[in-house]
Amino acid sequence: MQKITWFNNITANQSINYLFVIYAFMLPVSRTGISVFTALLFIVWFFTDDFKNRIKFLKSNKTIIYLLLFMGFSFLSLLWSDNISSGIYYIRKYWYYVAIFVIATTVTKKYIEHAISAFLIAMLISEVLSYGIFFELWTFKNSSPDFPTPFMNHIQYSVFLAFTALLLLNRLFYVHEIKYKLFYFLYFLTVTANLFLNAGRTGQVAFIASIFILAFLNIKNKFLALFGTLLLVSLIFFISYQVSPNFKERVNAGISDIQKITQQNSYCNSWGLRLGAWINAKEIFMNNPLLGTGVTNEMSILKENIVNNHPDMLCVKDITSYHNYFVQTSVRLGVVGLFLYLMIYYSLFRLGIKDKQYYTLMVIFITVYSISSLVENLFHEQFTQALLALFIGIFIAQNRLENQKD
Repeated sequence: MQKITWFNNITANQSINYLFVIYAFMLPVSRTGISVFTALLFIVWFFTDDFKNRIKFLKSNKTIIYLLLFMGFSFLSLLWSDNISSGIYYIRKYWYYVAIFVIATTVTKKYIEHAISAFLIAMLISEVLSYGIFFELWTFKNSSPDFPTPFMNHIQYSVFLAFTALLLLNRLFYVHEIKYKLFYFLYFLTVTANLFLNAGRTGQVAFIASIFILAFLNIKNKFLALFGTLLLVSLIFFISYQVSPNFKERVNAGISDIQKITQQNSYCNSWGLRLGAWINAKEIFMNNPLLGTGVTNEMSILKENIVNNHPDMLCVKDITSYHNYFVQTSVRLGVVGLFLYLMIYYSLFRLGIKDKQYYTLMVIFITVYSISSLVENLFHEQFTQALLALFIGIFIAQNRLENQKD
């Protein structure tokens, strides 16, 4: 009887906070969990207290405004797209971003901390499974020792690992107890090792670039920050190249790809396909600079442009996307769409978070996500959509809570 009474006393606001923590835990480990808890968060949100003021808050937040404008413009581009039904099918995946509205307007400070901890616990579980797959202790779904990624593809997993490693390293600067520093340091080492054991070069590049920014934001002596980070990155690179066959193979393959492009003008390799697609994208963009081709036309136009103008790039015809969300957005939605997309991150950067730990984490997140988007379409993949939704929501909520306190 007491349990029933306790359950009945839980408000919608409290339920949102509990669901928020579970959502953060599900994010790295379950596609179904992401879908279910995104829906639950959104449904319960309508029953929260003072709902009108929550809508009013969203209307005043520039990050939310630019996100909605970008999604709205994507929908509007169906008017000049060839296949409306295909465009609707594509745009429907934007519904995962409704979690931002719920998190930004409702969660409390205590549960933000709980949610980040839940995310780190889930990443630890994922990491244990990944190591087991790599060392052939067990098998899991479609993963293999070459691609030991238990729940998502290797590119997305590398982005998760890169951000998690930097999140842990950032926490080292703000915790004071030795036991927590030791835990975060050891966890950082295992996540970083996992990142470079995997084949995801996207996250590796984002990690290397972002760690310099993290150091400069947290270390007052900039010479020490630069020298220390260079030493750490060099050490990580050297050990990874010697120990990880995946990393060594991908580095050698990357060097080989660049040589084939520059010396043989061959685009039939991993980096060549991307570069060939980007060269054609520039030409397609120049024909539709303002509004783009629409959300469904770009790949067929790419194939047509290759056949007509670049017979030396015929192998690029089979590429499934531009593998660069900034390029893809430019082609699809022109200057207008690219501007709206860039303003999402710029307005997030301009939030004015006062807590230095969260401010640094926000800058690191934007850096990792932006750099990773240079070689992959993260904004439209479920796991990385949910990652973006979770942390944009957290950063806006942190800013809201700081302003309420003031």
